[in-house]
Amino acid sequence: MKRLVAHRDGEPLDVLAVADVPDDPEPGPGRVTVAVEAVGLNFLDVMLCRGTYPVRPEPPVTPGVEFSGRVLTGPDAGREVIGCPALPHGALGETVTVDAGLLVPRPAGLDPVTGAGIPVTYQTAWFALERAGVSTGDTVLVHAGAGGVGVAATQLAVARGARVICTAGGPAKTEACRANGADVAIDYHTEDFPKAVAAATGGAGVDVVVDPVGGDVFARSLDCLAFEGRIVAVGAAAGPPPAVDPMRLVARNATLVGLSWGSAYPWRRPDEVAAAYEALFALCASGAVRPPVNRVEPLEGAPAALQDLAAGRTTGKIVVRIGG
Repeated sequence: MKRLVAHRDGEPLDVLAVADVPDDPEPGPGRVTVAVEAVGLNFLDVMLCRGTYPVRPEPPVTPGVEFSGRVLTGPDAGREVIGCPALPHGALGETVTVDAGLLVPRPAGLDPVTGAGIPVTYQTAWFALERAGVSTGDTVLVHAGAGGVGVAATQLAVARGARVICTAGGPAKTEACRANGADVAIDYHTEDFPKAVAAATGGAGVDVVVDPVGGDVFARSLDCLAFEGRIVAVGAAAGPPPAVDPMRLVARNATLVGLSWGSAYPWRRPDEVAAAYEALFALCASGAVRPPVNRVEPLEGAPAALQDLAAGRTTGKIVVRIGG
């Protein structure tokens, strides 16, 4: 069968190639083999290629951490599912073998391409807002608002009755943020975002920051927090943030929250993950959640698509269509 494989660390376009590999062996107890139909791409996949993801499997590595497909083995054979594989054997291939507990049935009416953009992206955003206690009337600052997690966090925050301020790079991306429900969209290419946030909040600051960017953006976001504000670090697309003086949190009575959904929640909090899926599927059915699939590629196109994602040249969600 065909699978996308990186045998060394580096940029996606340099290290990823489609390879013919042996079929998956017969799955052991509690595991099933799934025919992959579609795979959602994430910056996490870029980090896996570079060898910079905190949970770092040794090469060879197959990226692809959220997918939709059809079960091939066991009593649920034929069931349409979405879910997450366990690394280093990601989903960017014709089949993937996973723990059955990492799969959920794909609801009728949810197509495979759209479904592939839900597991990691929307679960991460859901738990970020849960951990921050976002509720009606809060103001939420979402960085990288035109990216996968940013879009999901915006939609889910709006569904909770929050006011959303997004940052993004360039007019096309800020317009995408507004179309996605953001009340304010700040172009960080031309605006100083802490000053723009202060202006948008009358100097009060925001109740919550959702930050998948890291780097200096994280440190500067501390200046955007309101009294008793919360900042949720969910990624580091721009690299590790600089050291933070705890007194900057003390001054605002602020809270710093770290969130890694995929490395913890499916195993440690499966009941909460199942409840989140139920809520997300209901929001999809209502139209409040709209996974923004803006680009669909074949398996052979995944390395270039991931390189575009790494360079910030993408908006919304990229999905690789494999079968089905």
